[in-house]
Amino acid sequence: GVGGSRLAGVRMVDTQSFERTAKLQTRDFDYVIVGAGAAGCVLANRLSEDGKKSVLLLEAGKADDKLYIHIPLGFPYLCGSDVDWRYSSEPEDKLDGRRLYFPRGKVLGGSHAISVMLYHRGSARDYEVWEDDFGADGWGPKDVLPYFKKTEDQERGPSTFHGVGGPLRVSDLRFVNPMATSFLKACKKMGLKENKDFNDWSVDQEGFGTFQVTQRDGSRETPSTSYLRAALGRRNVTVETGVTVEKVELEESELGGDSPYVATGVTVINKNGYREQIRARHEVILAGGAFASPQLLMLSGIGPAEDLQSLGIPVKVELDGVGQNLQDHASALISYSSKDPMNDKKKNRVFYSEATGKSLRNLAQYFVLGGGPLTSNMCEAGGFFRTDPEYESPDLQLRFVPFYSEPDPYFSMGDFASAGNYLNNKANRPAGFTVQSVTARPYSTGSVKLSNNKANRPAGFTVQSVTARPYSTGSVSLSSTDVRQAPSINANWLSDDRDLKTIVEGLKTIRKIVAMPEFEDYRGDEAYPGGDKVSDEDLAAYVKESCHTANALIGTCRMGRTSDPEAVVDTKLRVKGVSRLRVIDSSVIPKLPGGQAGAPTMMIAEKGADMLLDAYERRA
Repeated sequence: GVGGSRLAGVRMVDTQSFERTAKLQTRDFDYVIVGAGAAGCVLANRLSEDGKKSVLLLEAGKADDKLYIHIPLGFPYLCGSDVDWRYSSEPEDKLDGRRLYFPRGKVLGGSHAISVMLYHRGSARDYEVWEDDFGADGWGPKDVLPYFKKTEDQERGPSTFHGVGGPLRVSDLRFVNPMATSFLKACKKMGLKENKDFNDWSVDQEGFGTFQVTQRDGSRETPSTSYLRAALGRRNVTVETGVTVEKVELEESELGGDSPYVATGVTVINKNGYREQIRARHEVILAGGAFASPQLLMLSGIGPAEDLQSLGIPVKVELDGVGQNLQDHASALISYSSKDPMNDKKKNRVFYSEATGKSLRNLAQYFVLGGGPLTSNMCEAGGFFRTDPEYESPDLQLRFVPFYSEPDPYFSMGDFASAGNYLNNKANRPAGFTVQSVTARPYSTGSVKLSNNKANRPAGFTVQSVTARPYSTGSVSLSSTDVRQAPSINANWLSDDRDLKTIVEGLKTIRKIVAMPEFEDYRGDEAYPGGDKVSDEDLAAYVKESCHTANALIGTCRMGRTSDPEAVVDTKLRVKGVSRLRVIDSSVIPKLPGGQAGAPTMMIAEKGADMLLDAYERRA
């Protein structure tokens, strides 16, 4: 049974093609997948591979036909655009009431289509923690490694830890900025350890190096350009964009037992504003990510009873864990202007600015040869470090960025984008560089006043300090019974003091690295937070005023044993209390691995697809 209306040769179904009738017919598919991000694209491909099962993939956003999605250095043009959900948090207690901005992809390919393309799995120990501390049996290192390898088409070739021939191309950078090379040399001179492959589980993750990226021939590789594109020609796959899913339809189960309800399909509002019911013959799969998946569960009557009742939603399955355990990489940065900030802007292959993409040489190198600075993912080099030698795993990630940034890089990128597209040059930002310190395992992660002088922005660089393995956890709850209203997000960053300590120690490490002679040719003045901010108290205040997301949102429908009251799904990713309903996306991750979340999410979807197919065979 292949569901959905299709025209011969038409690969994508636009819901505008359905008749404008007040009541649309119910349509049937074997599988209905909600969300075409990292997980949804993988699932649509794998569930439809045999050509027999009909699969409907629903996406609220649009097709990924925007040019800047595919040019890696087009990243600043995506945040805040029409392919970004542009979520923001409630005023954050630990951040003096600041609201945090969270970019999330509203497009085929999801957040991976608007990310910085880093390919990080974390360490083997991260998955031991899933099993040992969270009861995620069957998700240990030996269980997940085959699925990581299955996703991968590794440019360096096959090895114990890497696969080739998978849909997702993983590449070395095609262009490494000379300042990124200086960053690596400075780390080496300081006696820090080098790591040539952050995804090699035979060695400790700690060390500095260049990052691998999801790119193919110099263009961004997303779950859509890899997994979904390969499936679009199949007659049994239907992809619909511009569709808002309102809720999962639940009926009382005749079987009783552990699952009093059964998921029968979804109710959606299509592009024309009409409501429609779509039935799933086998299973409904939520793949909307850390904000949308818990929101949909709660709107369907699955979640914390008190919260649902306060909005008048009938409680069908009481699950207190829905929306809890939100984790993310909090980060702060130090940025430097270059030695001659206005003239150095001419060196647009060193100091990235809006002028980098307007150079005919750079444009030609990219479009003809698939090389040059336009292939940069911004965060080309960095590393993972322990701020305390007692820590089991690195708690800090550093990311070097050859771009001058204000304390809030999303402000700077908006300014970059507002300078016009790559073919017209309105602005005059100075050259420079930034290093971001990201707490590698995020601990928990006021307001800096920014000058907005677009005509005179300096060249420079930035380094980010990021919580690689954070300890702080937040939550997502409903703000309304209308799915079109964003949920209420409490990130709760820096609620665990260890996260703040990690970021502050990262900032101090950045200063040591940048003070090395290797930066002599590039380093001007420290712009933010400024050389006068030296005490831990001053740096902590700066972090609270300026910390921002490094984009790895996970955890809000976490997996665990059926007996675990905080677990939302079991280790087969089935929602507790409901049969034929699974969550398969980043929200099931119990603890954030050290590194960005795209690769683990695709691994989860590969493993989840096998679980779905196994259940299908058993039913048959």
